[in-house]
Amino acid sequence: MSVLEKFGVEIFTQHNIFERIAVDKPFRPDNPAFIFVKTGTIKLKQHFRDLELSANMFMVTDPQTVYEMISVSEDFQSRMVSYKREFISALSLKFNRLITYRYFRQQMNIGVPFEPAEMEVVWKSVNFLKYILNSETEMTYKKEIVEHLFSVFCYQMAGVISREDNNSMSQMSRQEEIVFVFLNDIARYHHTERSLDFYSQRQSMTSRHLSAVVKEITGKPASQILALIIMNEAKVLLNSSTKPVSEISSMLGFSDQYSFSHFFKKHLGESPSQYRNQFES
Repeated sequence: MSVLEKFGVEIFTQHNIFERIAVDKPFRPDNPAFIFVKTGTIKLKQHFRDLELSANMFMVTDPQTVYEMISVSEDFQSRMVSYKREFISALSLKFNRLITYRYFRQQMNIGVPFEPAEMEVVWKSVNFLKYILNSETEMTYKKEIVEHLFSVFCYQMAGVISREDNNSMSQMSRQEEIVFVFLNDIARYHHTERSLDFYSQRQSMTSRHLSAVVKEITGKPASQILALIIMNEAKVLLNSSTKPVSEISSMLGFSDQYSFSHFFKKHLGESPSQYRNQFES
């Protein structure tokens, strides 16, 4: 049983973080996580934007999002706190709302900056939690200790997030709320729904209005974002499984393999099989 399965949380460093982050192909993390950068830089592509993290910054990753590694510097020093979603569900609603809001805001911006002294405090908390998790010393209440240390870490992060985001999801504008719902709906329904009308109807508006709002907030048309997310899903399925292309096309809601291949080639310039071949040894 892994540390994550046993305790609900696991800490990775720059030495083993790439066991969980693929470096040569799109990937979807198995669990949500915080990624902290103390020195150096890491560049990722997420959803429809590139995201660069440099020294004294952090980001929130989520299993609903497909990421792609672009580059990492030689002096990269990092910690990744990966956790089971159910482990954090017992924490306060306020904290979970803040995490959700931060995740949305992150789609529009770069990662969150820390003051160096603030990063140092969180860094020490994460390292101590890692020490307890990895300790081979018998501890009668190890699980309870881990839970409390993780709670301390979470409330540290809640303080940072709430200050940076003015304490509340209520700061989200109406237009941002529309985009927020749109992105969450895509994450939930993109396996079966590729029509923009479906997503606009869920918010009781025309597809034209939804497109205009999404374009104003993100800089990209709603249809392009929808296509990008479906393409990211397709790329993950092609490079991380041996499922036939016909089965993948069915999983993504296409009527047949031809329709899927046409869609894929239109957006990437190569067929699903040609894309998959580059990852085969």
